[in-house]
Amino acid sequence: MRPIALVTGGASNIGWACVRRLAADHDVVIGDLKAPAEPMPEGVRYLPVDITDAAACQRLMAEAGGEQGLAVLVHSAAITAPARPIEQIPADEWRRLIDVNLTGAFLVAQAALPQLRRARGCAVMISSRAGRTGYAALNASASGTKAHYAASKAALLSLVKSLAIELAPDGVRVNAVVPGSIEGAMIPRERWPELAARIPLGRLGTPDEVADAVRWLCSPEARYVTGHALDVNGGTWMS
Repeated sequence: MRPIALVTGGASNIGWACVRRLAADHDVVIGDLKAPAEPMPEGVRYLPVDITDAAACQRLMAEAGGEQGLAVLVHSAAITAPARPIEQIPADEWRRLIDVNLTGAFLVAQAALPQLRRARGCAVMISSRAGRTGYAALNASASGTKAHYAASKAALLSLVKSLAIELAPDGVRVNAVVPGSIEGAMIPRERWPELAARIPLGRLGTPDEVADAVRWLCSPEARYVTGHALDVNGGTWMS
């Protein structure tokens, strides 16, 4: 019997790459608002969920884990918004990003805890370089930092530390992966060459490279790693 992994936001981009990587040795459940556009690999199934709804998160965990229970949680679900100066960010847009990117992560983790404790499993949260720097672009700009997005991703890193501390006595590891500029729908393709020229490794990362970091953190090779934030950014931010 293969362990069960749940990937929220698993229908596209980084989440979808995580699904494909984990499907090699896990039965994978995708929790997302919409099903993947591509055919799902063998051993992968989809369950709809709104991660801002606490009851929906509880139902997701019950259906995803079943009698066996979850061994791995990868939380990739998130949204972004246009860059604009702080004084121009509408309050409802601020609340929406915090609700999805932070409160959603909290609700998902909270619902998964009983199963992860039983399995002595692990969780990986997908943050962002913006959570490190305070701005979503490669360079700081007074024209707009996406303060709401950056704040939500910084808070997610703090949540990871809190979860890691609280769950360590139960043998549950919790870590974060912190991507930089990654190929995909969040960055228009016409901007890739311009951005690549400003990245030390000379290119954008790929969703698969982020998924490789996630898979390692979920593996026995990372069994003594918890509370850690693993940067995957081509050298654009170094701790």
